[in-house]
Amino acid sequence: MDLCGGGMMNFFEWKIEMPDVLKPYIDTENKRMAILTADDDEIHIALEFDENNNLVMHPRWNINIVILGDKHLKFTTNS
Repeated sequence: MDLCGGGMMNFFEWKIEMPDVLKPYIDTENKRMAILTADDDEIHIALEFDENNNLVMHPRWNINIVILGDKHLKFTTNS
């Protein structure tokens, strides 16, 4: 799994694009990810897989979710 901030990353079978102002933190054991600001001061969205392996998104604020294709998402912010 690619853990770098910005650009494109893989989260299990999903491709996720995000700007450099967002930074992912991934818990591979529990199949969860939180995306924070680069300064780690705000959580923008949390993602996890349910018992049926469906991706569940928990957006907080100031996040836009764009579906680019099958298992391909793009996150942007309003700032």
